Amino acid sequence: MKKIMFVLTILFGITSWVIEVRGQGIDVVEFPICTDSSYQLVPDISGNHVVWHDGRGDGHEIYGYDILSGSEFPVCTNTAYQNHLAISGDIVVWDDARNDPSWDIYGKNLSSGIEFPICTNSGSQEDPAIGGNVVVWMDARSDNKKHVYGKNLSTGIEFPISTDNPHQAFYPVPAISGDYVVWQDYRNSNPDIYGYDLSTGSEFSICTNGATQHKPAISGDIVVWIDNRDGDPSVYGKDLSSGIEFPICANSGDQDDPDISGDFVVWTDRRNGIAEIFGYDLSTGTEFPICTGFDSVSPKISDNVVVWRDSRNGNYDIYGAYIPEPLSLSLLAFGGLGLIRRRC
Repeated sequence: MKKIMFVLTILFGITSWVIEVRGQGIDVVEFPICTDSSYQLVPDISGNHVVWHDGRGDGHEIYGYDILSGSEFPVCTNTAYQNHLAISGDIVVWDDARNDPSWDIYGKNLSSGIEFPICTNSGSQEDPAIGGNVVVWMDARSDNKKHVYGKNLSTGIEFPISTDNPHQAFYPVPAISGDYVVWQDYRNSNPDIYGYDLSTGSEFSICTNGATQHKPAISGDIVVWIDNRDGDPSVYGKDLSSGIEFPICANSGDQDDPDISGDFVVWTDRRNGIAEIFGYDLSTGTEFPICTGFDSVSPKISDNVVVWRDSRNGNYDIYGAYIPEPLSLSLLAFGGLGLIRRRC
């Protein structure tokens, strides 16, 4: 098929992007987000907003970036340590050590600029995730075991999700999308993947294969995770609506840190001897590279924009890439910004 090239001028803090659409494969369009001389770690993204852990100032702050305006902004610069952040819409959440010695969950509304506590219960609360108005986290308020709790920010109601597991001494690290909460669970003496339906209050198993399953992520009805059944860590998935489980990437070398948004799955991949970012389109069964040749880890995706931690400049920075979908002249007529929002 003849190659078609479009040049889009859009408001990404970049003069223009060149997007190539070929008959086969996917060509991503990469851009820098933060290359400050300090370190930047563990990014997350929702819509136009990217947030990350930043080493400037006291070395434990949270900064953000608006992709559309190209503007950077502080999220939390409290002198205590902020860690393990997540974002959904305009709400950023993180675990915070300002009430030392325990960790608590705090949040900030980017639209209003208001910061607020989410859970400051006794014991430590860590590793929050957020989907819409619901925040979930792992909680050690009782018996020093890490259970899963949640809170509806609209109603202010906090609730337990998984507290019955006597073996939950390790990190469940929950994720959430819509009514589904998923986590890694140790009740069977090795990590499995379990889930909970907020609408019905019912818990269910997702994968209890005899191998190790961990680091789940979810978007809609699709859960992805890292699975050791093939010897090396691989990426597997399951459609909760159909109950069908499937491999996504079982390439040689380790895969790690999966994330999913809509049809796109991304992960860290070491098939070439260094950590790189790869992706997979569930709708077409197509795997594609996103960032290769540099030490790149911790990818996160929202719609069709991927962000990750990158060391190409000698220190840890945040980079991003846009995954173009099949383009048409009629779509282009509505402007470049329509492309970035098309999957919303």
